[in-house]
Amino acid sequence: MWKRKTVSTLTVGLLLACFLVGSARVSGWSNGGYSADPNNPDYGTHDWIAEHALDWLPLEEKQFLLDNKAVYLYGTELPDNGQAADGIGDTTKHHIYYLVDCSVQDDVAGDRAEEAYVKAVAAYNAGNFSEAAKQLGIVTHYIADMAVFGHVMGAATAWGAETHHSDYEDYVQTRTNSYVDDFDSFLVFDGSLSTLSAYDAALMLANDTTFDADGQLTCVWMDQHYDWSDAAFRNRSGESLNLAVNAVADVLHTFSVDATVIPEFPTWIVLPLFLFAALFAVALKKRSCSVLKAF
Repeated sequence: MWKRKTVSTLTVGLLLACFLVGSARVSGWSNGGYSADPNNPDYGTHDWIAEHALDWLPLEEKQFLLDNKAVYLYGTELPDNGQAADGIGDTTKHHIYYLVDCSVQDDVAGDRAEEAYVKAVAAYNAGNFSEAAKQLGIVTHYIADMAVFGHVMGAATAWGAETHHSDYEDYVQTRTNSYVDDFDSFLVFDGSLSTLSAYDAALMLANDTTFDADGQLTCVWMDQHYDWSDAAFRNRSGESLNLAVNAVADVLHTFSVDATVIPEFPTWIVLPLFLFAALFAVALKKRSCSVLKAF
């Protein structure tokens, strides 16, 4: 279950200017590069988050993703990758901004996550499991980016533009570029799986990254205190990664509820069964009539 945190309202004295939302390109967690072969995708932080989210799902909920794991992981790079035939490359839409009163200023990444989720459900229900897996990989990207303080800050926000972004993500990449890696120690299952939409997962993660539960390790604090030798900074980074994995796990669990396939049997099986049932009903009716006449 996603443990939503109580957000402390920041000092009211902060002045909020009315800005238009900027459209500067924003990079995200790494995928280890763009994959030359979708069947053997390059591995990075996005893959690490998406794959570890599977660890906490029951087998029946994740089996189809395990069967389509390569394309699932490949999907995690597509929001950044505008070069591939099936790429998206909408990096200007990988952010969620909050106002100082905790209301939403811009929820574009949440919308993008939800749009991909709807496509995943439709593909799965149509029997296209490979496409469904790829779309779910795309979903995880938009959600996971919200664990990065640089994706909730910007010139159009009350927090200002971040100083540290790519350097932060590059450091994390070197510790999450394989399934078993240094930052695995931060991963802890929160104990239960809950129903959570892709949109809500993205917004709740962005909220936590922006404000922090105690109002201490906020996005601004992280940017101003960038120091991997600082235990508070390092642990907060690990906490955000862990929250991202738990949020993705909840969304994948929700998908198992929303996506249901009604088996379609071929006509050559259905027609004989129908005829047999009809003949059986006729025979039963005749027998009933014979019994009544006997009385």
